[in-house]
Amino acid sequence: GRAPPRHELRAVGVPPQQEYRGGAVRVIGVGNILLCDEGIGVHVVRELSYRGEIPGVEFVDGGVAGATLLNLVEGEERVVIVDAVDAPFPPGTVVRMTPDELAGSDRPAWSLHDLNLAGTIGMMRLRETLPEMILLGVVPADIETYSLELSEAVAARFSEIVEKVRSEIAAFAASPRPLRKRAEGSSISSIQ
Repeated sequence: GRAPPRHELRAVGVPPQQEYRGGAVRVIGVGNILLCDEGIGVHVVRELSYRGEIPGVEFVDGGVAGATLLNLVEGEERVVIVDAVDAPFPPGTVVRMTPDELAGSDRPAWSLHDLNLAGTIGMMRLRETLPEMILLGVVPADIETYSLELSEAVAARFSEIVEKVRSEIAAFAASPRPLRKRAEGSSISSIQ
């Protein structure tokens, strides 16, 4: 008889070796590009996608994702969301947050522009499908004006914003993956 296929030789719950070197990352830009800086996440992700220089990273234009955001995020190993975020910093500042920080009650109430994101994270927590995830928020200057262009303040810092986001994504993609608690089979026992 032939040797069994290699993947059957792994112990249950032990991830394949490449996951320790950082699994694939899906980067989703969300926002409304019709409202000036509200679309900054989409603009940044499109720019990075054109460059295509980060290996193992898939870029997705989430646009005004709404309910479809769950489909874009759930089931992925690692996700980065790039969005406009109301934080008390100068326009163009890049802020890094985790789902825990977004959900924590003692955190500043920085409003995400995609209100579905908090609900999406909550839903995945309930279903135990929340990927390893970071949110990169960019502080906007103008989200009122109907314009396909970015505001002068944010446009002036656009290449700097893209570079900061790129380095955060690259670091996230290269970081070792923590072993997920679900690998122990805790969620499997609940399926009768």
